[in-house]
Amino acid sequence: MSADFSASGDSVFRAAFHSFPAPACLLEPVGKKGEGSRDWRYVACTDEMRAFVGGEDITGQTLHERVPEAAGRWCANCERVLESGRSETIREPGFRDSRMFEITLSPIACECRDVLIAKLRDVSSEHAAQQQRRLADTRYEALFNAIDEGFCVIEVLFDDAGKGIDYRFLEANHAFAEHTGLTDPVGKRIREIQPDIEHYWAETYGRIARSGTPERFESHSPAMGRWFDVFAFPVGEQAPHRVGILFEDIGERKRMEFALRHSENRLHSLIAATSDLIFRMNPECTEMQELGGEGLQSSRSETRDWVEAFVPDSDRAEVREVLASGIRRRAPLQMEHRVVKPDGSTAWLHSRAVPVIDEEGEITEWFGMATDITERREVEEQLSHGAQMLRVASEIGKVGLWDWNVRTGDLTWSDEHFRMEGFEVGEVDPSYEIWLKRLHPEDRATSEAKIARAMETGEEYINEYRVIHPDGEIRWLSARGRFLYDAKGKPVRMLGAMIDTTERRREEEWNKLLVLELQHRVRNLIGMVRSVARLSAPSHRHVDEYVDHLIGRLQAMGRTQGTLTRSPGTKVDLAELVREELLVHAARPDQCVVEGPEVALSPHAAEIVTLAVHELATNSIKYGALGDRGHIRINWTRDERDGQEWVALRWQETSPAQRPKTMRKGFGRRLIEERVPYELRGTGSLRVHDTGVLAELEFPLVEGGSILETRTDRLDRI
Repeated sequence: MSADFSASGDSVFRAAFHSFPAPACLLEPVGKKGEGSRDWRYVACTDEMRAFVGGEDITGQTLHERVPEAAGRWCANCERVLESGRSETIREPGFRDSRMFEITLSPIACECRDVLIAKLRDVSSEHAAQQQRRLADTRYEALFNAIDEGFCVIEVLFDDAGKGIDYRFLEANHAFAEHTGLTDPVGKRIREIQPDIEHYWAETYGRIARSGTPERFESHSPAMGRWFDVFAFPVGEQAPHRVGILFEDIGERKRMEFALRHSENRLHSLIAATSDLIFRMNPECTEMQELGGEGLQSSRSETRDWVEAFVPDSDRAEVREVLASGIRRRAPLQMEHRVVKPDGSTAWLHSRAVPVIDEEGEITEWFGMATDITERREVEEQLSHGAQMLRVASEIGKVGLWDWNVRTGDLTWSDEHFRMEGFEVGEVDPSYEIWLKRLHPEDRATSEAKIARAMETGEEYINEYRVIHPDGEIRWLSARGRFLYDAKGKPVRMLGAMIDTTERRREEEWNKLLVLELQHRVRNLIGMVRSVARLSAPSHRHVDEYVDHLIGRLQAMGRTQGTLTRSPGTKVDLAELVREELLVHAARPDQCVVEGPEVALSPHAAEIVTLAVHELATNSIKYGALGDRGHIRINWTRDERDGQEWVALRWQETSPAQRPKTMRKGFGRRLIEERVPYELRGTGSLRVHDTGVLAELEFPLVEGGSILETRTDRLDRI
């Protein structure tokens, strides 16, 4: 306890407070009432409270400092208790774990200030037990209503002499009405529902309730017009006197018994009228005699070795094994097998036979019945085939299927569904929670809301969402499903299918990107063409000459782009670039010498160097070595400057007689002396000597994208 509180309390209170066996603390509001939402501060805490929070002394901390995620709710709880002046017990899960706690807030009378005491109790076990009880009750109710027999629990009402005179229904299962014809009996007395009911029913149940001895009996109720097979047992040892009754309407069975006793002819008539085959067999199950029903042969004579006569070869071993097993066990047998009918067709029978045992325990004969199940087997085969086709189709079509039992929470996934969620088939037991964890955090709330809406409204569930696989990959799934409801309109199941739409979405995004990149490339190409056209114009006096040179320069650009397009994202070999440009200008091999180390140019450098070589080759044809009997020597070297690799390209012409050429600064000279330094961050010079032209280009080997390269490619390269 803090010094501040101890000054306001007495020693008895302090001793009592610290003697609490459970975690407890004292809280006081921060601020004055009416000044808005107030925080609450821990004034003192017991040793158990400190141990509960991990040994930390939380005295002086506020709720917003300690538990910010729940502070608003608990501040409101404290204000409510303080205002009412009455203790309040609240049960909530822990803030940071799955345990369940019971917190009791109580105001403490204190003249100097407002103080609450909070006591904590771990009720996780009680909560779990309650959950188990609810689950047990649910299972009991399911079993209660699942049994075919009628079942009810009654409270017997006695007269003053202690004799049962009436009884009230406390519980009844669904089959109760089917076996009694009485509806909605719970809470009502039998004489309210059936006033003329016989007295001996209440007297019998009264005797069972008081004696504590269960009884089984068969009895007839003329008032209800039914026979009942009843097992009644006492429930509890003291009043109120309750009896559990498990019963079955055996009116049909009784009528059959009467019919069997009264007339053997009626039995034969029944056998003759049935469509099932009635038969008897000898103790060894080899000889069979048909007694009635649709037979396997035209006459009712005894058949020796009926298995050999009627069962197909492929099934005989299995049939003989079932028969032998029944003989060894001296127990009833049943099986499904094929037989060949008199018309030669094959049918399926469900055969059941019961042995007749003599006093010495030996089998004297077998009586049995065989039902034609050919149609059922064909339907089952069709269903199996359909299920197989559905499974194969879902796998081929990459469709994931699910079946969710809303009541039990059981969830079934197809194999493809497992794979879509990022699991190996059978790796986990599917559940709603596992599916929810796989969802992208941004899609969880929307997906849950759509499921809730579909469940509430009966609308089709349609959702496209993302899942995150264990390796971090994000996949898009498109799901459609529908809820199924019971007679009361409550959802019982949800069936659905989904497909992976990741690739479709990627293609859509890629198409959008392609449109943007196409616009980007077209703008760059137009800009390049405009620049070349503008620089080419001043160096030509005639339109035809200007057009020819412009076309040649654009074709040189096109050749470079063709090389880059064939190998996108790669560099261009300098030797290949030079030789290809000379080949375009029809330079003879004996006129040209091309040599130098291997150099890989970036796309941008390749575009500039191609234009430069094109201009030099074009001018050489018109004025220099390629237009005469001269020679051209093109060589290059590599060296390192300040930690950066450079290439030095030299174009040297040797011609017998230099043709006259104006010294004005045309496109070629501008390209070499101005564009190379600007575009490639290097140097360029072009000089004309008596023997020919000498052009030198020097630039660093740095990365540079083509004018048509996508921005995405540039980012990837960086």
